[in-house]
Amino acid sequence: MPDPDQLEDGFYWISIDGQRAEVAQWQVEWEQWLVAGSSKPLADGLSTRVVVLSDRLSPPANPASRSAAAA
Repeated sequence: MPDPDQLEDGFYWISIDGQRAEVAQWQVEWEQWLVAGSSKPLADGLSTRVVVLSDRLSPPANPASRSAAAA
């Protein structure tokens, strides 16, 4: 599990208070979490209860091929 104080900008699997895992974006500049599908960052009280479950997620290997397959 990565050290929360050393996170880079990016997407991670997280859990809040032991709830189901979900993808969230860590924003270093603002020191806040944005949960996927939410338009607002986590409240400070919830942010302190985040457990980071993964290393930073990598983007797809070749995003261009995914869009070509969908066309």
